[in-house]
Formats: sequence, C-alpha cells, structure tokens
Amino acid sequence: MSASKAKKARVLIVEDETETRDMLALLLEMSGYEVLKAEHALAAVCAIVRSAPDLIVADIRMPVMDGFALVRELKSNIDSAHIPVVAVTGLDSAEYRKEAAQAGCAAFFSKPIDASTFPKQLGEIIKQNKASLATK
Repeated sequence: MSASKAKKARVLIVEDETETRDMLALLLEMSGYEVLKAEHALAAVCAIVRSAPDLIVADIRMPVMDGFALVRELKSNIDSAHIPVVAVTGLDSAEYRKEAAQAGCAAFFSKPIDASTFPKQLGEIIKQNKASLATK
C-alpha cells in the first residue's frame, strides 16, 4: 500500500448539536476517516490551525457564527482557502443552496444525510481537491 493510501483523510465536523456531531463522527470513523469535532465556528478555526483537515463538514445554523460566515472566513484566508467545505443542513432550499455555493462550499447535503453514500461522496470531494491542488 502506498503512503498516500495509508494515511487516513482527516475530516473536521462543525456541528452545534452534539447528537448529530457524534453520529456523523461515528459514520465517518467507521468509513476509515480520521475525525475532528468542533461545536461551533470559532472552535473550528482553532481545530483547523492545529490539525489541517482535508475536508470540513459544516452545519449552517450555529450560534456565534453561522456556517456561511465560517466558509467565507476560511475561503478568504490563504492557509485554509484550499480546504473543501461541505454544508450539511436541515435548511434545504434553493436560496440556501445558492448562498452555500456563493460562500464557497464544495457541496451541499440536506439532513438527514444518506449514510450509505455520504462517506464515499466526501472521499470523492477530497480526491478531486487533491488532484486540483497537485496541478497548481
């Protein structure tokens, strides 16, 4: 096995609801990801600085700073702009999807997520991002 395949992809989950955060973490850990967790956007920024995740899963409605503001902040910073962020929210509307895209989200998933496909979808986003970074 090559070194790149041996390294687990690191995913940061930013979700204020403990039950949802833990469920997503368990699903991704069972799928072979290394998982970091943050309960709000400010904790996420600290985790990103410490651990440089390969992908961020962010809720939209959170206290202090919502998911859209978090994504805009990350995309405006040279140290985090390259990290793909996917929005996961119960707020599924064309308006929210458009705002997520404008903020810089790589994908938008509505809750409840499909546990049978979600980990693989994240893997594809990580793979595409790494390929894109390699060509720059």
